[in-house]
Amino acid sequence: MRSRLVLPLPIALFMACSVHSVDTTPTPPLAAPVPERFVEGGVDGPPVERWWTRFADPELDALVARVIDDNLDLKRAFARIAQAEAIARGADSAFFPKLNAQAGVGGARSVFNAGEPIGIRSIEAANYTLGVSASYELDLWGRVAHMSDAAALDVLASREDMQAVALSLSARVTDLWLSAVGERALLALITRQEEAGKKLVELVELRFAQGLATSAEVYQQRQSLTAIQAQRPLAEARLAVALHQLAILAGRPPGALELGVRELLPDPPAPPPTGIPSELLMRRPDVRAAMQRVIAADHRVGQAIAAQYPSLSLSGSTGFQSPDLLELFQRWIWNLAANLLAPLFDGGQRSAEVDRTRAALEELINAYGQVTLTALGEVEDALVQERRQADYLANLDAQLELARLAHEESRTRYLGGLATYLEVLTTERALQQIEQSVLAARRQLLAHRVQLHRALGGTWPRDLDRDAP
Repeated sequence: MRSRLVLPLPIALFMACSVHSVDTTPTPPLAAPVPERFVEGGVDGPPVERWWTRFADPELDALVARVIDDNLDLKRAFARIAQAEAIARGADSAFFPKLNAQAGVGGARSVFNAGEPIGIRSIEAANYTLGVSASYELDLWGRVAHMSDAAALDVLASREDMQAVALSLSARVTDLWLSAVGERALLALITRQEEAGKKLVELVELRFAQGLATSAEVYQQRQSLTAIQAQRPLAEARLAVALHQLAILAGRPPGALELGVRELLPDPPAPPPTGIPSELLMRRPDVRAAMQRVIAADHRVGQAIAAQYPSLSLSGSTGFQSPDLLELFQRWIWNLAANLLAPLFDGGQRSAEVDRTRAALEELINAYGQVTLTALGEVEDALVQERRQADYLANLDAQLELARLAHEESRTRYLGGLATYLEVLTTERALQQIEQSVLAARRQLLAHRVQLHRALGGTWPRDLDRDAP
């Protein structure tokens, strides 16, 4: 809590006059009110904190914790909080008098001619001083109070920024971890498809040796196998990139982070509660930060307006003066002065500053509205994308079952001499493509879930900042 100088009641009442009223609960300037429900529905219930633990994987839990501890962007966010706090302490110093101590010693020498027989003589005298001076500006119009409150709100906004970074990091880490698992799952699928392709090559080659297949059929099956094998290097590259990015997020050089060998994507947990839009806005640190900056800008408008009015400062000093160091404290001096400074003409500088702060406030109000719309839109987007992705995946699962039946049937017909090899090759490629499409769709469904959690925000990052309110 910030401390301020406690003044006598008459002075405090005199200083209570404010030339600007600040809106401490600004509303975003939307063309339509915030809806009571999400368009895509959602699930009612309390919000889910530390949502990645719902995937029930200890490796993921440990990875998120490691990134939260060591990520350099998050450490930069904490450094920005420290900077804002230092600025706020500097702003609060204006509530207190400025005290200065001084000590000095001086000397004087007088030369005179006393005539004969004394001649020319000189007299030397020392003078010792020791004193304390103080000055204090009465905050008549609230300029200092507005400046202090704006700085304090900047601290709150910087804390919200830190929380937004932490939320984004948790989503980014989870998404990259799912990418790594998905690429391993794809590599495992490619291995299975290679094994099936090799067996089919052997079968076609055997039939060719028996005069039951053509050389073209052999080349076609070999080409099909090569096409499958060609996908492996790209999947390995994507896996390596995901691991590199995870290492960087954890504050380590690429390649310095080791993960397990999981090859199975987790099933999506139960859909998270979304609550209502108005509650969402209070769970989003970027929305809260935008609101704090609007209030801070409003205080700076008040600060600029107050700077146009006269200022009253009090100054006083007390101290001791003596030509004898041993008798220094026997001669005491004291004075008090009050100065009223009123701006007469500054070429419009103060008025221009008021206009600038009002324009800055207008900019931040509109930014607040845009952040609010973006937050609502991200939730709606994630909800509709996950729902439609689930429908798409269900359709792919049905296609996969049919593709397996078609491929098995065409293979049986080919071996029985009732179908050409082209039919087998066509159904084989269709099956391989659908198998990979199903895997990619499952990975994308999880990505939409991660985006939904990120869009819903949360308050768990407050635990990272012990000084957060």
